[in-house]
Amino acid sequence: MFEVYKSLGWFFKQEWKKYLVMLLLLIALSFMSIIPARLLGEAIDTIVAGELSKRLLIGFVLLFVLVPLVRYVFDFCYHYLINSQGQKLSYQLRKRYLNKLFEMDSKLYEEYTKGDLIARVTNDLQALTVAATSLLQEIVYNTSLLTFTIGTMILSINLKLTLVSVTIMPISFFILTKILRRMRRYYRTHRKIYSNMTEKVLESVEGVKVVRAYVQEENDRKQLEEAIHEDINSWRKIVKFETIFGPLFDFVYSISYFLAFAYGTYLVIFQEITVGQLITFTMYLGMLYGPIISLSNIFNGINNAIISNERFSEILSKETDVKDTSDSKPIINFNEIEFKDVSFKYPFDKHQVINHINFTINKGEKIGIVGPTGSGKSTLIRQLLREFNVKEGQILIDGLPIEQYQVLHVRNLVGYVPQSHILFRRTVDENILIGKQEAEPNEVETAIRIADFKKDVAYLTDGLNTLVGESGATLSGGQKQRLSIARALIKDPEILILDDSLSAVDADTEKTIINHLKEYRNKKTTIIVAHRFSAIKDADKILVLVDGKIIERGTHEELIALDGWYKEQYIKQTVLGEED
Repeated sequence: MFEVYKSLGWFFKQEWKKYLVMLLLLIALSFMSIIPARLLGEAIDTIVAGELSKRLLIGFVLLFVLVPLVRYVFDFCYHYLINSQGQKLSYQLRKRYLNKLFEMDSKLYEEYTKGDLIARVTNDLQALTVAATSLLQEIVYNTSLLTFTIGTMILSINLKLTLVSVTIMPISFFILTKILRRMRRYYRTHRKIYSNMTEKVLESVEGVKVVRAYVQEENDRKQLEEAIHEDINSWRKIVKFETIFGPLFDFVYSISYFLAFAYGTYLVIFQEITVGQLITFTMYLGMLYGPIISLSNIFNGINNAIISNERFSEILSKETDVKDTSDSKPIINFNEIEFKDVSFKYPFDKHQVINHINFTINKGEKIGIVGPTGSGKSTLIRQLLREFNVKEGQILIDGLPIEQYQVLHVRNLVGYVPQSHILFRRTVDENILIGKQEAEPNEVETAIRIADFKKDVAYLTDGLNTLVGESGATLSGGQKQRLSIARALIKDPEILILDDSLSAVDADTEKTIINHLKEYRNKKTTIIVAHRFSAIKDADKILVLVDGKIIERGTHEELIALDGWYKEQYIKQTVLGEED
């Protein structure tokens, strides 16, 4: 548990004054909890002795009213502080986590599933917040209450009676520690199963259209039910062991209560304690039960917090390979980019995706990249986005390795339109402005015109203010592509990359977009990855990628003259209407 609070030390240090106030309030609350029983005992002894006067009666009544009233004020102040601290901690933990996700390179997303990452920022974050608030409260309050109660029983009532009553209780703690070791393993296993279930739910929701199209609802439902049942079964193991604690402490408490009553009666008979003290002692013994049960349940919370801390800290401790150094240079433009013997494989893949790539991109050029599916085209051009560090070979920008430039500056050179078009549940206008938040209306209009999206906007219910729905659900595939192209164009990037981003538009629309790009971007670089050769036919340079290697390069005319892969595929598309 120390590791949990050590990992949250930055927050306690930041909020130490409020935590000190909360600590004092908890100690005061626990002390005030034992006062009523003491007052009741003294009142009973006063009555039995026949010494109750009007003045004493008023004093007892005032104290019985005043103590709960003061306790209520302290309790209100404490809960106000602890709840505000819980919200603040949740916010700061979530902010740190999300900042880490944005900071990390793509290696993290290759290693962890979306469901796992979401589970860590929801379930595990909640467990850490509980550890720093209600769990800490339970530890401090119940420990203080036990200390004050047992101390009062020993010092103000009778040492021997206290020892007889509480000696048996450590036995339950011994059994408890044995059980908790096994429970910790169950909690760790449950976290993994819960993450898998979350991933399956996300997958089912995102893929619902495909599932329906292939009439796989029943199969998908069975898989989801299996994931849910696995989660339930793993939780049942935890509940099974938790339910052992209640009966155990009931049994221990009943023995303690019997011993206290029997021996206490004996002491009253021999006038070693008064009747009022026995009643107070009995009430104190009853007050011990709650803190002991709470502390036993706290161990479950501790187990939960330890596992959650491990999982949450695992992500926060990750370091990105793609980062700036103290001497990283800014860059806002370029003249030449050279791929020099570049090879690359993904972190968790054994095979190279691209092999010994050599080519040059000059400012203002239009580059076409073609090749069969899985040949490494997307992997090649994504090297310009600095998603991963190049481990073999070099990418040089104006003669300097790409790693020597500031990461954000390099990425800002590029406007990237991926194969899978990620749209947010916002308006059309807001989705486009992601490319450039401060863009003027005329810039938005220009981007829409180049992407040939203007006529579509006119047909949308609220024009640019139309909400596109979850992942662009209200738009067709072609509309999503053109909106994504407009989003990339609005930042007017030095390098525009269209990664098979014209596949869902018809031939006329494709031609219109290509002509617009020629007109508006004639002095800037455009890289088009395509399966349809019509999109790259007029490129200054065409690269043919097969099995991660460039097997042909040149203009359209030069590649036709080579009589190789390009010519063969071009004939299939233009004459036979086939596409690879």
